[in-house]
Amino acid sequence: MKSRKIILGLSVIILIGAYFFVSNNHVHKENKEGVTPGMTAPIITVKDMNGNDVMLNAAKEKKVLVLNFWATWCPPCQEEMPELEQFYKKYGNKVKFVAIDVQESPETINQFFKDNGYTYPTYTDLTGNISQIFNITGIPTTIVIDTEGTIIERITGGTSFNELESLIHKAGVK
Repeated sequence: MKSRKIILGLSVIILIGAYFFVSNNHVHKENKEGVTPGMTAPIITVKDMNGNDVMLNAAKEKKVLVLNFWATWCPPCQEEMPELEQFYKKYGNKVKFVAIDVQESPETINQFFKDNGYTYPTYTDLTGNISQIFNITGIPTTIVIDTEGTIIERITGGTSFNELESLIHKAGVK
């Protein structure tokens, strides 16, 4: 009789544990990739290099928005930056190109840009909130959003001028 109670008690504990494991895994899987192609991009507010809030909303601006999450200490980020600069120089007046540094100070970012001659706009995500919204788990990550606010591509890892050019052409930029 005593062993039956122990087995019953253990079975109940195992079932409760399995329930919580499955329900927690289900929630985690739903947001595993963050924003993905086909989803409506969230409207976000980032900080410029002077600490001012800047709202980013592709649908409101009616411009394709290219977000690039990066950091000064990231070798793959550094490798793609000359191509991003080239892309910005050619398409900066046709698309909204925004680099978002993950959790570094404006002083560090400004010095890095000055030392390397980069001119494209960069913002900072000091709190990590924007990275969480987009579920950025590795950098660089680039997200392309069309003029309606729909995500058309998410690239984890380095990108190139040609890849970005192809994506914005797909979004209607000539």
